[in-house]
Amino acid sequence: MTERTLTHGAPTALTDDIRDHGYAILQTRIERIPKLIRGLPCQEPDGCTKPATLATLAIEETTDDDDVLGLYLAKENGLPLCIVTCDDHRSEASHDLYRELTGRERPDGIRAFDMPGQHLSWH
Repeated sequence: MTERTLTHGAPTALTDDIRDHGYAILQTRIERIPKLIRGLPCQEPDGCTKPATLATLAIEETTDDDDVLGLYLAKENGLPLCIVTCDDHRSEASHDLYRELTGRERPDGIRAFDMPGQHLSWH
């Protein structure tokens, strides 16, 4: 498994990953996503019972309208694809999500981004 590199919210790096890999991976604290149900257990397939603290999402495209960064999240059945995990399993989540989306292992070089202080909402 490749090392996870945390990159704080650089929009150009997000679009670079989308161009190079098809998706960018975003990981953020659960409390930053108002529509996400609190109290979910970690979704690591190995059976972790800890409460989830992080959400991992895939970004398909970005926009920069009026200097406001917009993210187009990968969706299934109209809902963003999201894996929630405890802090211990955050690295596995980015690999699992990329594999779910593409059927391939996550390549070297794709990063996991965070946007500190940003709250996410979707329509």
